[in-house]
Amino acid sequence: MAKLIHVAQMQRRAVGTVTLYLREVTPHHFVWYEETDKDKETETAISASNVQEAMRLAQREWHSQGFRTIICGFRYTLPERDEHGMNALFHQMAASYSTPNGVYFDEDLGHNCTVQNASQEALCFWENLKNEGRL
Repeated sequence: MAKLIHVAQMQRRAVGTVTLYLREVTPHHFVWYEETDKDKETETAISASNVQEAMRLAQREWHSQGFRTIICGFRYTLPERDEHGMNALFHQMAASYSTPNGVYFDEDLGHNCTVQNASQEALCFWENLKNEGRL
């Protein structure tokens, strides 16, 4: 299964809340998947060569359906390189919360990082996906 990068939700009239997963299928190829049944994901037409573009395209495509990403907290680079932090992606939150002290090495940045203040919703998603082996 492709690496899970981020999680989002949107509303569909007949269905209700739909969960979306941004996955890195290959390096430089990110695709949004829609959860159709429990533990079953269907590929959508939204894909991009980087995370930012995939997020932008998803927002544009599903804006009218209330597309929103879940709040995964703020990522801080260490040692204390920034005061305000950046919005964390789901995989960054999972990496940080999987270590005993919260510090993980971010390969994209080349620095140690930590994530703080993840929402309870994001933590519940993380626990459920970890238990189901879908990370």
